[in-house]
Amino acid sequence: MSAFKTLFVAVIAVSLLIACSSAEKRAHRSQAETNQSQTELNERKIKIVDNYEKCVEKSNSEEDRAKCEALLKGAQALQ
Repeated sequence: MSAFKTLFVAVIAVSLLIACSSAEKRAHRSQAETNQSQTELNERKIKIVDNYEKCVEKSNSEEDRAKCEALLKGAQALQ
């Protein structure tokens, strides 16, 4: 009977270790995905701001600058 109890406790302990390991892996994977999403968002913002700067350089009128401002507001909305 004692061997059975020892085996039972060992199986429970191993199961708990596996469960904790899986949760840790999921947490790391989730963090990596979040970091990737944030990087992609930042890259989009930089591209929009670059387009805004080019637009301002090329603009000749207030109407053109207003169109450029719409680009900048688009970048700000991505927060």
